[in-house]
Amino acid sequence: MWFSGTFRPIDGLPTGSVETVTLAVYHDRESVDSLWQETQSVVVRADGRYDVLLGSTTTEGLPLDLFATGEPRWLGVRFNRNGESELPRVQLTSVPYALKAADAATLGGRPASDYALATATGASDARIAGTEDTAVSGPTAVLTGTTNFIAKYVDTVNVGNSAIYETGGNVGIGTTAPLDVTHVRFTNTVGSATGLAVQNLGNTAASYSGMLFYDQNGALGQFQGFNNITHEYRINNIASGGSINFMLGSSSKFLVAPSGNIGIGVVPGATEKLRVAGNVVVDGNIGAKYQDVAEWVETDVALESGTVVIVDPARPNRVMRSQRAYDTRVAGAVSAQPGLVLGEQSEGKATVAQSGRVRVKVDATYGAIRIGDLLVTSPTSGFAMRSRPIQVGGKAIHRPGTLLGKALEPLPAGKGEILVLLTLQ
Repeated sequence: MWFSGTFRPIDGLPTGSVETVTLAVYHDRESVDSLWQETQSVVVRADGRYDVLLGSTTTEGLPLDLFATGEPRWLGVRFNRNGESELPRVQLTSVPYALKAADAATLGGRPASDYALATATGASDARIAGTEDTAVSGPTAVLTGTTNFIAKYVDTVNVGNSAIYETGGNVGIGTTAPLDVTHVRFTNTVGSATGLAVQNLGNTAASYSGMLFYDQNGALGQFQGFNNITHEYRINNIASGGSINFMLGSSSKFLVAPSGNIGIGVVPGATEKLRVAGNVVVDGNIGAKYQDVAEWVETDVALESGTVVIVDPARPNRVMRSQRAYDTRVAGAVSAQPGLVLGEQSEGKATVAQSGRVRVKVDATYGAIRIGDLLVTSPTSGFAMRSRPIQVGGKAIHRPGTLLGKALEPLPAGKGEILVLLTLQ
């Protein structure tokens, strides 16, 4: 039974595509339970019109007993799209004698071939006189193709092979040896595509292009794609019972901003290349271009990189520029570019390095600095100097608790910055 109608989706997206539709026959206009239903794919033209053949999903077609009682029947059509409900039902009416049309080509319910007379050899009956035995063959194939290729119209009248190949339940596009349920193969040439195109024509902040993944029970489990407006890329795991509306929230597990900055469980920062919400466990090595470990610490004033700092004796959890020689409160030096920085950045803080290699302000006025010399705070504010050992029990030792680190570069005279291996002790 052919049926034609018009489909206007509630989301306003253009038609002209293949849609999945559920067709159901009911006892009346208001019935909840259907007498029969099927689901099939239909082509919706650009003007919204579509044609569908009811019963085409089975070899038996529509059951005749649906209409045997002569009672009215109503057809319900529902397009299986997000938010779509069943269209207003249409009453099915019959053409006179339509259900008897199939019997018109039969005699007593049997086809005419059942009554064909066998040819009698040598018979003299006038009804068969002058005839010869004729071999009856089946219909000649008029369409040619290649086994396992899905056919297509190569022009307006002829059918040939498409690029789609099916074997053993696996479908290949561009390949005759599909490696999985769906396998797309594309020749890599200059200017070639990737083999898969996804486009969402939405033009709002809630429009995303990408792929949805469902579990074995049909529940939405994950989305991978990007926002049409910001072009941020995200991977979202969706909780059981969740819906596509998750994309409007902040449930992204992996998000890449247009700048290239990455956020895991959190929106990426404007300056950090990677921001992670929660704990991070590293089984391998962490490689960094710079060679010191620093921490964000509050300071009394803004401090230049390389400045030697001490623990502020007047205020807790704060550092200040060093002021005197051999200060046991030495806390490190301000790092310009730490290899690893701890704590949270904020106004009024400086990155204070306590270990690793960092450039430090030194003053050689108190003695030339050689490679390997131990350094301590100096009378020059914010500068280090060479440590001079003292004699204790006949042994030369350096004052405990005052050492900043070891010089990795020399400074024969004056003031400057040298590379220092920080070893606070």
